[in-house]
Amino acid sequence: MTTALLCPSCGDPVVEDDDFCESCGTRLRPPARVEEGACPKCGAGAEQTDRDGYCGRCGYRLGRTTDHVEVEMDGLAAVSDRGLRHHRNEDAAVLRAGNGYRVIVVCDGVSTTANPDQASAAAAAALADIVEAGLTGREPTADEVLELLAEGVSSAQQAVLAVPADEPGGHVQAPSTTLAAVVIRAGDILAANIGDSRAYWISAGESLQLGCDDSLAEEAIAAGASPSDAYATREAHTITHWLGADAPRLAPHTRSVAAGGEGTVLVCSDGLWNYFKSPGALRDLLLEGPEGETPLAAARRLVEAAIAAGGADNITVAIGPVPAGGPAQPVEPSPEPPAEPAPEPTQPPELPIEAEE
Repeated sequence: MTTALLCPSCGDPVVEDDDFCESCGTRLRPPARVEEGACPKCGAGAEQTDRDGYCGRCGYRLGRTTDHVEVEMDGLAAVSDRGLRHHRNEDAAVLRAGNGYRVIVVCDGVSTTANPDQASAAAAAALADIVEAGLTGREPTADEVLELLAEGVSSAQQAVLAVPADEPGGHVQAPSTTLAAVVIRAGDILAANIGDSRAYWISAGESLQLGCDDSLAEEAIAAGASPSDAYATREAHTITHWLGADAPRLAPHTRSVAAGGEGTVLVCSDGLWNYFKSPGALRDLLLEGPEGETPLAAARRLVEAAIAAGGADNITVAIGPVPAGGPAQPVEPSPEPPAEPAPEPTQPPELPIEAEE
């Protein structure tokens, strides 16, 4: 007797005797012995794979090299995975390190646009190039680093505009991506984001989101809705700002914290945080790891947790540990004394109210 099961990739019903899902072609059991590099469905050699990654004999889609990516650099680590439902990985992560600084960039290509995988990769590399060049051999102030991140966002926008706007069989909308970037230095952590990729500062006592989502859910929360109600709607994850030809405007959210305490910088796409929505939930997940866990092992574990929770989206997790020294506190700019005394106002001045970023 056969038992009804679900395909781990598309969710359609399969039976236990099936080798492949009839709906999407995903292999449901390990193949019989086939040579390395061959098609796992029919055994065709790697030389029969076409330029789009399909087997030339049976048409099975072979795994892309970007379906699962792991990167390590100078104590940083990033893991990016296709997840269970998307046909390709449209996320990208870039790590950079130099004397006195480390840089993490995570981008999430917008799936309903053309070539989103190229858009995310181009944006991540472009921002990292600008920030790396601006930090090498220099010790800029926190405000100057935030300006450098904003310059990097502009460069990332230009890189996305250069991505081909046509994709055979793809969407007609212009290539687009979200972005989150963090600079880690000895004294501070500086972050910028646009869209709904996120960065966090996590320690044993706190978890802070470094920035704010550009989404309809966050607009609803700003208008007075509760977070649970805002994220319960179908439109919750609709982004309101992004990088791409039809982006409404470039307005990255930025934030600085003093990196005096031991903790971890976590940068991720919504493939992770959609299953662990609150900063506290992510903190608990991160701190569940075994003693002595490496950044790469932690990133793998968080990706696996997202897959176990459903894996409905691409998942990218980047980890940057920060050594001990003191708790993270918001960095306040040092006020400069006026050149001459200012006159006393006749009534309290009205200050603009800014949303927390």
